[in-house]
Amino acid sequence: MKNPNPPPPHPAAAGKPPPSAMALPRKSRWGPPPPGAAPAGDKAAASTSARTPTPTHAADSRRHQAPPGPAPRNPASPAAALRPPQAHPAAETPPPPAYGFQNLDRRTMLLADGTVRTYFALPPDYPFDTAPLPPLPQHLLPRAGPDLWPPHQPPPPQMPMPMHMPPHKAKRRHPADQDDGFARHPKQPRHDAPHLTPQLPPHAAVDRHALRGAFLKYAKMLNESSEQRRSYLEGRRVPCLACGRDFADAHGLVMHAYNPPNSDSLVDHLGLHKALCVLMGWDYTKIPENSKGYQSLSADLVRASREDLIVWPPTVIIHNTATGRKKDGRSEGLGNKDMDKKIAELGFSGGKSRSLYGKEGHLGLTLVKFANNTAGLKEAERLAEFLERQDHGRIGWSRAHATHSIDSDQNPLLVETDTRTGERKRILYGYLAIASDLDELDSDSRKRAFLKSRREFDPSD
Repeated sequence: MKNPNPPPPHPAAAGKPPPSAMALPRKSRWGPPPPGAAPAGDKAAASTSARTPTPTHAADSRRHQAPPGPAPRNPASPAAALRPPQAHPAAETPPPPAYGFQNLDRRTMLLADGTVRTYFALPPDYPFDTAPLPPLPQHLLPRAGPDLWPPHQPPPPQMPMPMHMPPHKAKRRHPADQDDGFARHPKQPRHDAPHLTPQLPPHAAVDRHALRGAFLKYAKMLNESSEQRRSYLEGRRVPCLACGRDFADAHGLVMHAYNPPNSDSLVDHLGLHKALCVLMGWDYTKIPENSKGYQSLSADLVRASREDLIVWPPTVIIHNTATGRKKDGRSEGLGNKDMDKKIAELGFSGGKSRSLYGKEGHLGLTLVKFANNTAGLKEAERLAEFLERQDHGRIGWSRAHATHSIDSDQNPLLVETDTRTGERKRILYGYLAIASDLDELDSDSRKRAFLKSRREFDPSD
């Protein structure tokens, strides 16, 4: 029986060329296109036209009216959120200023191994544009508060320990790990450490009232004798007024006073530490170290620390109250009543004068004491400020006293002539007595007086 669907005859048997022979020759990569082949652009256009339907007239008009540029982004589209935002043009950065290498000096330095290195540096007389700042007014100067002295290191902060900690478990071992042959000892359980209250250092736990009293006591002891004060200022061997030990200089004494060997005398030694720093002009709010960094303090703060300690009761020291000499050669001057009258003529009341005398007679020095209260202090300060405004204060007296070689009756800094009467009068100089003026007082006044801080009466502190 014949096959109803016979296979198609082979092309060679039918006399037709095979499909490979009928196909166009393959295009060479390097050679020109074979003859009869359409250009690549026409093929692309033909394939495109075969796939793309012919646009209508409305579509053509819309295509020609569409604005150029990228299509607007739809913010609601999830693909729009993944697209990177368009970069905006960066602002122009100004060029860096030219560095003036012409201002530098070329220098050489000899190293320890004998080699020479070259470096550049500014000349010593380079004119900087920064002008020095004016000094601060007296009322704006920083003052050490009660929490800054005595200086101490605050305790390190302690982290609170949890009440219950989970027991430490040994490291889990994977079943695939091989045994190394050594027995592993289980770790001991960790016990919670007891919660301890942080302890303050001994310098911060002292009684403030007792500390202030010790400071004022030793400040008076250091200034009662001019010879003793010079021994500290000149770097000679000095004793510790709290325990009696001797030290080579004031630095060694300050180190000892801040770290005394006996804690029972800590208050006395800390009071001596501050009193000695005020005398020397050092910063008592810094911990004393061998680097001596605590010894650097500005002149304004040194003056403020020294002028803060005033003699109590408030006292104004008046100089140049001698009027001449008697026939026996002894000096004479204004007495107590005459000085009270003169102070009253200047417009001040409440003061009691005490003229000082020595072996040679009147010393030319008068103490005007005021009441030991706030009103007396204000009146004493008014008198001192009145003399200071006339340039007859502490600095004015130092300048006038430097000309002691000139005859006092002919010195224009000590004597002036009244233009109305022609009478020659003594120019009075005076200032409020502070701790460094204790040696100018007589022995009885020095014994009865004590020191106080002006900050105790200043409501702004």
